[in-house]
Amino acid sequence: MIEVDAQDHDGRLLAFACQAFAQRGGEVIVRPEDDANWVRRRPGGDGADFEIVVAGLPNLLHELGHAALFDGLADDHGIDYGLIPLRLEVDCERRILWEELASSVISCAYLGRAAAETDAWFAEQVEIQGIFYGVDGDLPALRRLFRAALDVHHEEAEAVIALAYARCEAWLRGAGAPPEIARPRRQFSLAELWSRHEALRGA
Repeated sequence: MIEVDAQDHDGRLLAFACQAFAQRGGEVIVRPEDDANWVRRRPGGDGADFEIVVAGLPNLLHELGHAALFDGLADDHGIDYGLIPLRLEVDCERRILWEELASSVISCAYLGRAAAETDAWFAEQVEIQGIFYGVDGDLPALRRLFRAALDVHHEEAEAVIALAYARCEAWLRGAGAPPEIARPRRQFSLAELWSRHEALRGA
């Protein structure tokens, strides 16, 4: 049984997210002192099969979104980095973008922070993506690239967001989380957070 202060929503969410990973052979390691965040198979077969290394709860929720969409654990969520730079006109490569943005939306939704903090976290997740699309360091180009994909494939993107919400809630419920923890504090759409991002950072 998970024992956390009943008034500590973030602590309870962290505990149940850790339990959801543990049920699938993963051990969460929180390292607030560095920026390392990954899911990787543990060599040697000692203990848990995978380790999920995160800097804190926001990153853990992001990893939860990825893992729930993958429906299990795999090194770096099964992403083939040999595909880089990703091409958004290719369905399977565009899906990688939607899953990345869905994980960003999920982490914002479950954290339920004030607007400024939410927008800053979402921007941070978006703005580190340039290296995957051949526009590293060129944020205006990255935003134009993503906006073009969203304009053409909006429904496809939101369908992935909806799937991420459903699966994350199911993973947390399966770990024993009560409804107030298993459900997100907010129900953001990608369109809402992306519009806010453009308004703050420029289209």
